[in-house]
Amino acid sequence: MDWNQWTAVGKVQGQPNISGDGDAKQAFFYFSVNRRVRNANGQWVDKVCNAPVFAFGNKADLIDRYVVEGQELMISAEYDSWENNGAQQHGFMLQNVSFGFKPRNNANPAPAHMQ
Repeated sequence: MDWNQWTAVGKVQGQPNISGDGDAKQAFFYFSVNRRVRNANGQWVDKVCNAPVFAFGNKADLIDRYVVEGQELMISAEYDSWENNGAQQHGFMLQNVSFGFKPRNNANPAPAHMQ
């Protein structure tokens, strides 16, 4: 059993960054989730956490084709960390994704029967 599993529901911040193609395709995006914390007055408030998410191959292709800024997703990912030029880096490697609400805009209008 793999204990390094993170599951969250949140929204994509910004447009995903896509590079490469085919099996070498990669996607990167920030995934925002809310975390409940107590403030200085002892009241519960939402704190936004932005998690870096990486996807590769077929999963990167799904992100490229179907995910837009502000879209709700439910993801399962594995946490990983590595060193890059002497600096410690970290992120979540996408394992599974379920698509939720996709925001509407002028480039993605609602069908006529839904307006």
